[in-house]
Amino acid sequence: MRLSGDRETISIFGLGDTSLKIALSIQKGYPQPIIAVDSDYSFELVLDKIKSLDELRKKILQSSYQTVNLI
Repeated sequence: MRLSGDRETISIFGLGDTSLKIALSIQKGYPQPIIAVDSDYSFELVLDKIKSLDELRKKILQSSYQTVNLI
């Protein structure tokens, strides 16, 4: 995990359970929606409505170069 110098971007490396859990944990403690993007820009997910690791994995697999915003 890396925090950018301007403290606006957090980089979490990998799509394993630990990395995804970290992303969900950060969102849980942050009052505004966080957008997760992979390094290939193959998905862009808004995390604030995603409540489980399984749900996040499914959203990643469903995404194909689009923003998935859960309303």
